[in-house]
Amino acid sequence: MVLGHLTVTAAGYRILRQHLPVVSLIPQGALLVGAYVPDLVDKPLNHVTGLSGRGYGHALTVQVVVFAVAWLLLRRHRLWVLAMAIGAAVHLAEDWVGAAVLFAPFLGTIPPAPPWGFLDSMIYFYSRGGPLVWLEIAAVLYWLGVALRRLAGERAAPDGQATA
Repeated sequence: MVLGHLTVTAAGYRILRQHLPVVSLIPQGALLVGAYVPDLVDKPLNHVTGLSGRGYGHALTVQVVVFAVAWLLLRRHRLWVLAMAIGAAVHLAEDWVGAAVLFAPFLGTIPPAPPWGFLDSMIYFYSRGGPLVWLEIAAVLYWLGVALRRLAGERAAPDGQATA
């Protein structure tokens, strides 16, 4: 879900910021990077070790420990750590991670998986369909809408008349 993680996190941030002004204190860049942290951990590990592409980077238990340590060590950057932790948690919700992975290693080890190339993973993801594919399609449509609204805004003159 390449665009889905970005879109759901960015759109959620935008909506919450409109209704809860305190949300604007959360650094959006760190939030969006956090939305990719589980994949940034697990995808390379899959290629190197054969662990699942949804492995320990997708485990809530591991994330809690890692972000707690970061919170304690990076005192000057706690808002960034918090934003990344929120983004990573949103990622887990978007991926519909099962209990076996979410609570690993407490429920057992995550079974190894054969390494997949990026292209193979993308073909498999989009060819099997399902709600996450529809979320990805919605993401593309969302960003297309954002781009068209921005383009329309740039073409409008300050007095509301279109420019050439």
